[in-house]
Amino acid sequence: MAVDPQNVGLEAIGIAVDNGELVFSEESKGMNFDRACDHVIVLLRDAVSCFERGSYGTAVFLAITAIEEIAKAEVGLYRREKSIKPTKRGKDKLFNHSAKHQMAILPTVFMGKRLEEALGAERCQQLLEEAANGEFRSLREDSLYFRNSNGQFVTPTDSISKSKAREMLLLAIEAGDDRLVGYTGHTGLVEQQLSDLFGAIQNS
Repeated sequence: MAVDPQNVGLEAIGIAVDNGELVFSEESKGMNFDRACDHVIVLLRDAVSCFERGSYGTAVFLAITAIEEIAKAEVGLYRREKSIKPTKRGKDKLFNHSAKHQMAILPTVFMGKRLEEALGAERCQQLLEEAANGEFRSLREDSLYFRNSNGQFVTPTDSISKSKAREMLLLAIEAGDDRLVGYTGHTGLVEQQLSDLFGAIQNS
């Protein structure tokens, strides 16, 4: 069955909010959400560092990991102790790579101008569809592991180009801005850090 890239992420969020385990305790939710946002910044800074030294596979892996943590942080805010239904880990969408990609890469990520200006409208639409269809999961594996592909030995150096790393970094940064900024006062600082990272990669 075909996936609707406009709605699949929202549908996944709806399920994820109500089913799983708590991410943040009610007493310290805001503080720990801020800490989660800072963790996303660390991942993205490390990804940028890898990108700058030509380790493009690792840069992509860290960018995708940041995308997954963005989804986990936002969904975690909405999980409530009294309403959440306990779910086996295998059924919890926060333990599913593809579901986290869908939840983080919503159509709203592409509504600002800077990602479209950096990558083009057509490529932005393709990235939305790739996230919706679970293609980032294969990209994640290609960015980290060597493998045999049709009789050829392939490493992340063969699979991941500079341009691919650049677009995934920009996408992850923009996802952080779209999904995390605005929930707490601390995210104003996070927004500035994301903007600085975006500019550094956009001009690379």
